[in-house]
Amino acid sequence: MLVLTIAGAACADAPPSATAAQDQLRGLLVPYGLEPEVESEAVALLAWQVPTHACAHAYRVSAVVEPVLMHEAPSISTFTFAATNDAPQIEAGPPASGQVVALDVYYRGLRAEKRGLIRDGWASAEFFGPAAPTAACMARTWDPVEDAFALGWPRLPARLVAVGETWTGLRVEGKCNRAACVDPNTGGGGPDNHHRACVTMSWQETLVGVYSIGDERVALVRSHWDDGNEGLGLESDRVTLVSIEHGRPIWSSTTLQHRFPELVVGNQFSPVVRTWTLESADTCAGSLASLGFARRPDDLAEVESALLQLADIEALRERDRRTTRMRDREDAEPFGVDDPAAP
Repeated sequence: MLVLTIAGAACADAPPSATAAQDQLRGLLVPYGLEPEVESEAVALLAWQVPTHACAHAYRVSAVVEPVLMHEAPSISTFTFAATNDAPQIEAGPPASGQVVALDVYYRGLRAEKRGLIRDGWASAEFFGPAAPTAACMARTWDPVEDAFALGWPRLPARLVAVGETWTGLRVEGKCNRAACVDPNTGGGGPDNHHRACVTMSWQETLVGVYSIGDERVALVRSHWDDGNEGLGLESDRVTLVSIEHGRPIWSSTTLQHRFPELVVGNQFSPVVRTWTLESADTCAGSLASLGFARRPDDLAEVESALLQLADIEALRERDRRTTRMRDREDAEPFGVDDPAAP
């Protein structure tokens, strides 16, 4: 009986990694007034789910680089999306294995401050896209939508995952591979560096623990990427809080240590640190608001405006088509219908 009691108590203990990370998670969630409690669960089903227009998802994205970059100031943007109206209906839970769902995407913010922009996106139980393969290493925004899918939605296994388990995430490549070709101390290449692989690793993802915030069960996923010169070149670390039941990121933050010099304010070159943060901004299940966080009125107005634009996305597409047709006509007839150069 004593043996059984001890065994039962041991099973009820939370995994060590979850307990060790609890204080860090509480610190990260202080700005939102949320108190996560560690759970004893040793496994969690990690799979993304796809929102519909009935309750489209909205996120606030902030990017800050220190020291401030010469040609990119700190920014806050709004990002909304939902499955297209003609996408296959998913009754509940994540998409089936191998199923890809088309998304309507509306974004307003950095590089699209006035009119915003619309995009086509895709989602599965494992990842959202298109996802920029360079987001892990770039000190500057490459494409705001593709960066958001790459940084805010780590690749999930779409299966039961054990706490403490590590799996391979999205590929990091393109310009990021350059960092693996040079001497991390000098940034120089040449014959002395021809032995280098010139290929970087994929994101490495780890389920740190399972927690509860009120009635919501959440998973803390920690991610790491570096260029093979950890502590010297480029490396990114990310923490993402995932709603287990609703299959969405509640909050995510990525810190990039960019140790190769970048042009910063003052016309100087300096290593920089980029902090990129994603916050759920709608009121759907699994959002910060559903957990009790109250947003500022200005934030609410911006999010509501973006959601209204998403709901009217077909009209926005028609607007863009008209603009494109007018631009094409002007390019084809640079002097107008009556060409003054004609005899």
